[in-house]
Amino acid sequence: MAKEIKIKPLPLSHSNLDKFETCPKQFEAVKVSKVFVDVKGEAARWGDYVHIQFEKYLRAGGIYELPENVAQYKPYLDHILTPKGDLYVEHPMAVNTKLEPCDFYADNVWMRGYADVLRVREDRAWVLDHKTGKRKPGSRQMKRMAMLVFMLFPAVTWIKVGFAWLQEKLNDAEEFDRADMLTLWGEELPLIQQYKAAFTTDTWQPRPSGLCHGWCPVTTCEFWKPKRMRDRP
Repeated sequence: MAKEIKIKPLPLSHSNLDKFETCPKQFEAVKVSKVFVDVKGEAARWGDYVHIQFEKYLRAGGIYELPENVAQYKPYLDHILTPKGDLYVEHPMAVNTKLEPCDFYADNVWMRGYADVLRVREDRAWVLDHKTGKRKPGSRQMKRMAMLVFMLFPAVTWIKVGFAWLQEKLNDAEEFDRADMLTLWGEELPLIQQYKAAFTTDTWQPRPSGLCHGWCPVTTCEFWKPKRMRDRP
């Protein structure tokens, strides 16, 4: 007999999987039961602001006047507008449990995500993510983005996913072929199974890390501690 799911799983996304993998207990308290609120810091609010301004500029085809505090990124945005192909900006992508396209907020949505910039030309696609924080090497998000694009654009056989680290003026990128899909799913399935099991059993194990020193909002956790003096402003 199949196990009864105690809580309907939240849709898979890079953000949800990343937060769950960091600490299932924190994820449940902030995202599922919402007993605690993870308040955005100044850096996160700045990132949201930059994304909004970039979206306005790109959607307007470059005729939107950027505010002075982000005007230095105009050449970067103009470069994005230059190549040929269909351009999608802050593009919502979602699939249901049958891996079919669906509305981003559909009741049966299973996996979803946003592409800051997506350009599709025939059987090739390019995805670009604006990054306003410090560079963090890693390709998990790139792989998950490629998986969504392959599922939603059947004609695409090759994808390049890139991160533009605006502060450091650096770029990271990775390329994927449609033939990589089985490998990508194989890498994700163990975490997806853990994610589903947590909802099925309503079991959320804490995962201690440096975030426990005052950076986590779940102050009732047995591993929570006040910020260390060197971490305080």
